[in-house]
Amino acid sequence: MVEALETTGPLKILPAKKKNYLLPEGTPVPFLVLLGIMNDEGKVIFSRYDKFRQINRFLEFIDDILPEFADKTAAGQPLRIADFGCGKSYLTFAVHYFLTEIRHIPCKIEGLDLKEEVISYCNDMAKKLGLQNLIFHIGNIADYSGQHNPDIVITLHACDTATDYALKYAVERNARVILSVPCCQHQINTQLQKQDKATASEIPPEFSPLLKWGIIREKFSSLVTDALRGEWLEQQNYKVQMLEFIDMEHTPKNILIRAVKASGKKISDGRLPELAASLKVKPEIFL
Repeated sequence: MVEALETTGPLKILPAKKKNYLLPEGTPVPFLVLLGIMNDEGKVIFSRYDKFRQINRFLEFIDDILPEFADKTAAGQPLRIADFGCGKSYLTFAVHYFLTEIRHIPCKIEGLDLKEEVISYCNDMAKKLGLQNLIFHIGNIADYSGQHNPDIVITLHACDTATDYALKYAVERNARVILSVPCCQHQINTQLQKQDKATASEIPPEFSPLLKWGIIREKFSSLVTDALRGEWLEQQNYKVQMLEFIDMEHTPKNILIRAVKASGKKISDGRLPELAASLKVKPEIFL
């Protein structure tokens, strides 16, 4: 027989612990109000709470890497940031606000996207908010050539090999930090699909269960793509971490690649990792 536990009074329900966001709820943030994420009193619109959480999570990544720029911030020099595939630029506006209004760090940010209407929308937003040193351009990541080398390169769901072009640009321009959330990693999956019987027969049999079913192969190809990107960045003398991000609205992609440049020279020898060689694939990042 189980004895009932004796209680000394009514059951108390403790309130949920309030999350300490870098952009706290209850304080109106102009760009969040204009974007319809907050009302004029600073209360987050219920249906936009996921976006609010996502923005704050990304700002935590930005905050974590600011010590890498202690020399520049101490000298009052602006941080230069390139955001490739910026879209409607929720995070771009958030980074600008966080650096200038909360951390009081001057910055110059450029956003790049292929869609003319999106770039027009972002520039109109920046004008309405009266923001300085924040500008958006129409352009392709593959052939973009900015006037200044960026300190930080951001890529948020730049589709397929566009992420590779952005990573290469960051390395070539000697960016200290890269924050990339890849998306639509089709290239390796396509290569695996198109392999002839002779090539496929050379792949170690241990990989067979991962290549047998389309949906498994697609997910496996995405992981392979990002793992090889990490390997390549390490060859370029970056310290790489694979971190969990918050899912976007219309995609489950939630891996964030954080790469911080290490001291010393590049150690790249152009060697294709054994994983790619075993699968008989050539990822864009190594081409």
